[in-house]
Amino acid sequence: MLISFISADSPAIYNSNNDNDNREEPVKIERHHSRAMPNDLPHKSFRFASSENYCETPQAAEDRPYWYLSDLYDGQCGTGDVYADVFTRSLDIIATSPSGRLMLKEAMAQDWQIGFDEFSGDLSGEDFYIDVQEKQIFLDNNALAPESLFASPYFSNAVVLCTIRALRQVWQEKRHGGFDEDYGPESILMLERVRVADCHVMAVLVAWELRGEGHNGLWRHLIGSEAGDMAMAFSKHLERDPGSMFAGGALASAFYQWYLCEERINECDHNTLEYMDMVMSETSQQNPFGRKTMARLDVEILSCLPDKTAYLQGQGDNILRDPRYAGLTDPINQTHLFHIMRDLETVIAGGVPFRDAGLAAKMFPEEDKDITTRI
Repeated sequence: MLISFISADSPAIYNSNNDNDNREEPVKIERHHSRAMPNDLPHKSFRFASSENYCETPQAAEDRPYWYLSDLYDGQCGTGDVYADVFTRSLDIIATSPSGRLMLKEAMAQDWQIGFDEFSGDLSGEDFYIDVQEKQIFLDNNALAPESLFASPYFSNAVVLCTIRALRQVWQEKRHGGFDEDYGPESILMLERVRVADCHVMAVLVAWELRGEGHNGLWRHLIGSEAGDMAMAFSKHLERDPGSMFAGGALASAFYQWYLCEERINECDHNTLEYMDMVMSETSQQNPFGRKTMARLDVEILSCLPDKTAYLQGQGDNILRDPRYAGLTDPINQTHLFHIMRDLETVIAGGVPFRDAGLAAKMFPEEDKDITTRI
């Protein structure tokens, strides 16, 4: 069963002048194992971090070491902490890329901080998370001791790529914030997909720029990661059309490739639906979400690069109407969305659910005032 976020009466629109029409049809990826370990890792041993030294839950923020990005980049930490050395090395590499340097510069100007945490519970399997209010970025240390993390080329490259995606998320947060304030649930799902895909596209772009600066190991790491299909789609498009690097066609191919993995889409939708549940549980309003419906420009603006070009320019209509981008096929996520939509239309009065707030007020006049405030 395919559910589209957009009306079924809306026809699919395809731009025949689109740079991506010349691309080869990518192979659909059936499964991606997150945080997969390379086959040669058994030949190396890693010392794991002690639970006594590193907090096990993200709530204990005061126990987690973190540093200002500007201090790490300028080498002013002076703590001798190996974790800080890992970040300093990573930021030096990212700053070699023109796109990475612009994102890093902006995050430093806003006094963002970064640190490691040992992810568990709801964060298990995630690569990073950001605290917008505290302006903090935390990456998963994979339960490794600092010395092991610093000495491992595999995990060092992973830290660089995760930091790039986190910096892109910070870049997007400054310009767009949370979508739940302006848009309804269906639009939130769609826009979060675009934002997550864009963060991976940015990692591909920066890794490619760093490859030209001599950091070939990072590009090879990206090809072997769960986003390797996106990197290959990007490079194949460049081989056919070198000029697409400047026109945005190669980046659009990588963006399109993200949607060919159903597991990526389902995981993104699950996280977004869980977030919407949290928003609803923390408010007394009947519908805490916005009323705005997304338009093509809302999609295209999310693809704006630090150099002020947009690789999805002119493709917003296609993305809004093409089932490959707008479909919701996972039955669990479908049910979850239906429950959210039903809860938004339901008023609870006297322990009884009502679809009509006026009827609820008549049946339980003693709760009339409370019902009115929640609408």
